[in-house]
This record gives sequence, C-alpha cells and structure tokens, in this order.
Amino acid sequence: MKVKSPVVYLLLLLCMLTLTVTGCTAVSNAYATPESMTPISETHPHNAAPDIEQERWNPEHAALLTHTSMTHPVDFNRNMYKLQPKYLINNFSFDMMAATVTEGHDVVTTGNFRTTHDLSGLSWETEDLHSHADFKYPTNPDFSNVQLSYTYQLSGDVPDMNAGQAPALTIETLDGGIHYVRLWNYVVNRPVDDWEAGSKQVYPANRTPGEATGKRGQVVLSFNNLYAGWQPYVYDNSGRWVSNPDWVKIPVHNIKRIVWPFVSQSYDASTPKKFLPGSNRFEIRMSNWTVTGDTFLRSEPSSHRKHNVRMTDDYDDIYHLTPERVVSEYIKLGYSGSVNMYVGASHFYDKQGIDGTMTLIDEEPFNDAFTQWYSNYIKRLKTHHFTLIHSISMENVDAPASWWQRSWDGTPATSGWMPTPHFLSFTHSEVQAYYKKYTLGLAQMSVDHGLKPVVQLGEPWWWFMEGTTGQPPTFYDEATKALYKKEKGKDMHVFKSSHDSIEEHEDLIHWLQDKNGDFALMLRDALKQAYPQAEFTVLFFTPSVIDKDRVPHMMSIVNFPQKQWAYPNLDFFMLEDYDYLIDDQMEKHAESLRFVQAQLGYPEKRIHYFAGFVPEQDQRWIWNNINRAINNGFNQRFQEVYVWAYAQIKRDSWTPPDFVLANRPSGPYVELFDLTLSSTADRLVYTIDESTPTLTHGTVYRQPIPINQSTRLRVAAISGGSVTEVYDFSYKIEVE
Repeated sequence: MKVKSPVVYLLLLLCMLTLTVTGCTAVSNAYATPESMTPISETHPHNAAPDIEQERWNPEHAALLTHTSMTHPVDFNRNMYKLQPKYLINNFSFDMMAATVTEGHDVVTTGNFRTTHDLSGLSWETEDLHSHADFKYPTNPDFSNVQLSYTYQLSGDVPDMNAGQAPALTIETLDGGIHYVRLWNYVVNRPVDDWEAGSKQVYPANRTPGEATGKRGQVVLSFNNLYAGWQPYVYDNSGRWVSNPDWVKIPVHNIKRIVWPFVSQSYDASTPKKFLPGSNRFEIRMSNWTVTGDTFLRSEPSSHRKHNVRMTDDYDDIYHLTPERVVSEYIKLGYSGSVNMYVGASHFYDKQGIDGTMTLIDEEPFNDAFTQWYSNYIKRLKTHHFTLIHSISMENVDAPASWWQRSWDGTPATSGWMPTPHFLSFTHSEVQAYYKKYTLGLAQMSVDHGLKPVVQLGEPWWWFMEGTTGQPPTFYDEATKALYKKEKGKDMHVFKSSHDSIEEHEDLIHWLQDKNGDFALMLRDALKQAYPQAEFTVLFFTPSVIDKDRVPHMMSIVNFPQKQWAYPNLDFFMLEDYDYLIDDQMEKHAESLRFVQAQLGYPEKRIHYFAGFVPEQDQRWIWNNINRAINNGFNQRFQEVYVWAYAQIKRDSWTPPDFVLANRPSGPYVELFDLTLSSTADRLVYTIDESTPTLTHGTVYRQPIPINQSTRLRVAAISGGSVTEVYDFSYKIEVE
C-alpha cells in the first residue's frame, strides 16, 4: 500500500497557546513611562508629563530612515534581511484555510473562516526552520533600531483594526515572554483617539491625525518604541486620564517570533466551537511593506550548480510558505525543467460545516486561499521557465461520506494520516463530475499563465485494508454496487478478504479493473476536449501490482488497468516505487524500473520516474538508496527523473551527489559489449568482485570495461577527496 508524504497539519502553536484577541495585557506588570508621545496640540504644550522622553520623528518619512548602527547597507535584491516579506509564514487551525503571497513590497493574505474558533497567524520567525541548510537566513533576535511600515486594507470577515475584538500583534521572546501590541495604536494616520483628546497627547510622537479607518490606514512599528497594553492612558474613577500601568515597553533585543493573528468577526474561543453558516472569505492586504534600520542578516548565498534531477512538491506540506520563497529556493538548489506538484488531499478545496460535519463544497473545485497561492506559484514557475505537472489524488479528507470506497461491511477505505483521508469511488457520478471540474480548473490556471496544461492522476486504486484481519478490499460503496447490478444484472460477489479466490468471479475483478482505468480516460478526454494541447498521465506505484510478497492477487489485477493505460493512450507514463527504497529492496526496485516498458509499451523517453521519499529525519540513510534509484532512472534513459519531495529535501538538506552514467543500463543482454562511464565526479573507482570500492581499493576508471560475462560492477564517485556515492551496475550476459 502506498504512503504519501506526511501532510503538515500545523495546529498553530502560537495561536492555540499564546495569542489573545481582546484585552491586550503584558506579561510583566512593571510600570513603564510612555515614550515617543507629543502634545496633541501646540496650544497645550505643558500638558505632557514632565518625565516623558519625547522622540521626534515624522512617520511620513519612515521609508527614508536610516540608523548609524546599521553596519551593512541593505540591497533588498541581493541580501537577506529581517522581516523580509517572502520569509513570512502563515499557519492556522485546520478547519479554516489561509495563504499568503508576496509581490515586491506587497503582502496579501487570503483565506476562509468556517468556525468560531478559526485563527490564522502570519509570522516572522527569528530562526529559519523552513529552508535548506545552505540557504537559511541567520538567527538574529535583536530588533533594536528596526522599523516596519505598511498600509493595510481589510476586507471580508475580519474585525476592523479599531474594533474591540481585533487581534493583537504578538511578540514572543526567547526567555518565554509573550507581549501583545494593539496595532491600532500604531496606525499613524488614525483620527484622534478619546484618550489622546483627554490626555492631550498623541502616540506615536509627532504623528499627524488623519482619516484612517478600521479597514484602511498606515501602520508604523518602531521596535525601539513598542508597548504592550491597550492604550497608554486610562480614565480613572476621579474622571481624569492617567497613565496606564499595563502600558509596558517591550524588550526587542531577544525576539523569537512576531505574529499578526487574523480571526473572524464571529471568533469566540470561550464557548464551544460552532460552524459558521458558510465558508467566509477574508483578505488582509499589506502594501508598501518597508523595513528600515538595522535589518541586514546576510548576503544571498551562491546558488548550487544546475542539475537534471527534477523537483516534486506537495501543497499540503508547503501551504504555509510563500510561493516566492518556494520557487526561489528551487532555483537556488539548482532545479529547472519540470516540476510535479501534488495538489494534495486536505487544503485545496472549499468546505463548510453541514449537519455537524465539515464537508467539501463541490460547486467549485478550489477555495480562495489556494487559488491565490497556486496562481502566484504558477506565475513564478513560468517566469523562471519551469513547466508544471498538476498531480491530483483519489484521497480526500472532507469528501462526502457517500463518495468513499467501502469494504463489504461498510468500513471506509482510509490511509494512515491524520486528519484521515478517504479513498474515493471511481463509479460515483458526483465524484466523476467533481474531478472533471478539478482537472479543468487546474488546466485553466496553467493557461492563464502561459503554461501548457499537464495533469497527472495519482492514487488510482481500489484500496484494501492492509492492517485489518483478512485485508478486505473496498469495492462495496453503494454507487459501485448499484452500477454493477445495472450493467451485469446481478449483485456483486462479496469478498470479505482480499486473499479469497477469484475463481468464477473473474468477470467482477476485470469489471473493477475497467472502472479504474475508465476513470482516468474520462478525465483525459474531458481535459483534451477543453484544451486540445493538454497532456494527461497517471502515477503508477509499481509495488501495488508487482509485489507478490505483499499484494493479494485480486488487488494486483484491479489496480493495473493495462488496456486503458497502455501506450499510446496516455501522453507519457509516471512510476514510483519508494517503498522498495525505504525497505532496502533494491532488487525489486530494479525490476520495477523495467515493468512499464515490458507491460505497457511506453518507450523510455515517455516515462518519468519518481525516487524517494524519506519519511522521518532519523531515516537519512534512505537517501543513499534514493541516490542510487535516481542514478538508475538516468541510466534507464527515462525522460525525467524526480526526487520526492521538497519538504524532505529542505528538512534533510539533501543535494544531488555526483551521478555515474553508463552507455548500457543494467539488465540482460544477448551480446558482449564495452562499458563506458561518465560522471561529474573528479574520478571513478570500480570493482567487479562484489567488494565496495573506496579511495584506496578498486580500479581507477580510465578506459572502457569489457563486459564479456555476467558482471556486477560497483562504481564509487569520488570528489573533493571523498567518496560521494557508490553505484551498482548489474549485467546478465545470456550468450555462450
């Protein structure tokens, strides 16, 4: 059974543990004297408290401010700097959806609220936890002498900035402190507040009151002058405006994280969660995002050299990052050409609470946040000359229960991730209609940005419950049972175990096989009718069919619709076999690489191969098998070879090693030949006696190697004085 990359269901630790929405307070109750305040009018210059330190600055000139403590002038195109927009992160509770995109100095967050507990947080993290090690920005928690300004514009279901329930900017420090900043106090062009009129002070100093509203205005955050608390003055029992003891200056020299939280106008975490009437759209637009002062982190590091390994990615693992960050790191890591994006099982569609259950809305294929994020992603790929394969899946977390595949007793087909994805029925008319809209929606997004539409169907399986006694197959959803009876005039035979004999029931098994294959061709035809230039393929997980040690016979039949998948019915063919790499079954891996040509007739130049992935960080040894599998894919002369996937690449900081290409791929031959090798490595050392070549053991490759008998060749690629990888080439000579 295939396992997908773990979906990153981030529960937004800050939002659950540290963010408050009303009643901003400071962690410390120590009294702090308000700074950077000026009299509200020059006609009342003596109303300022004598112990106030007045800081003179003009917010209109914020973008021009510099500080002498800044040791490097910041070139924003060539340097990494604090609060750089593309490194902002958007996390949120699972019921809702949000995404952030960047365009120059504009930051736009779009999303959908669906419950009264939904909470999103746009954050800057001082420690870079989301980049490849070679391209992380350095940790610098000191925000002294830093200033951020932007113009905000709010729309949809979010509280106004000056509303009582507006969330507070949250600053978490390395010592565990949590500080809440009422952002309305830093809207420099807001009208005069009541406390300003009463105390005859303005804050920040020298601001000019203006026409800002709760929906639109300019924020200026000078980190040297940030305060926790609701407002600097409060109205006391004697009818006077007095200094607020909860107005506390925030230490900014040891910041761990800064979070802008977003909530619905119906947000209420103090009562049990309720579904909102629909999927409520919101948008937070922060324009002219300008960071000045002591902001420099490092110069942009040099990019890796370009290579021929292709990128795969997974929206469910990277939705919290900006497309600018993702695509720029592809380029830094040396990737080019084709990108395969698994659209996912949990975040791309819209949903709402219906009868107490969160359920997919099938009228439109995508939610607002995904549409914004993915459109920006496609545009950036096009700009940098990538092509894109949209990978769709038969797994879905929130699909209606009537769409699910089920076993004979009604148990739904699920994979092992949380929240639980369900596998969907090939025969259900609503599933078919939705997947047509899904496919055509992705194709249109490609066309909108000048790319040829290419769509891949993944997880094209009838599932079987591998961890359950008898491993029952999941053929028995109501739609499938009804269609079989309609077409065959009889009830489906009930297989309670996938190990039952199929004797006398072969017609049912082959009918199920056809429904699997017909689903793919249905999507192909819908795509090509709308977009004649488009391409369509499937992703085939070879162990689900060829592994007789693991897969019951009936399942290997129903999940290999040979007639529908055979060349040239699909524009090209994609295969993966990563379980063999994880389980260190490299002989089975070698068999799987030759299966598609032999059984489906695709030429090598119409086959794409996926290598990977590494499920957990403590399994890094699997990368050695991935390196070997990629090398084998290149030597099979496949059109494209991919590594799965970006989330694991950056987590483990993997980079492609030196590969070794041979003029003949491993396999059986009926003729003798001379083997030639080539590589980007400094030198190659090989053995033919099963031993492992090293720096000091083996033969240095200098000339072709005669293959005049069955031979297992082991080749070490050596660069920089060390062995970077060892590859196996196995040749079986079937001639006397």
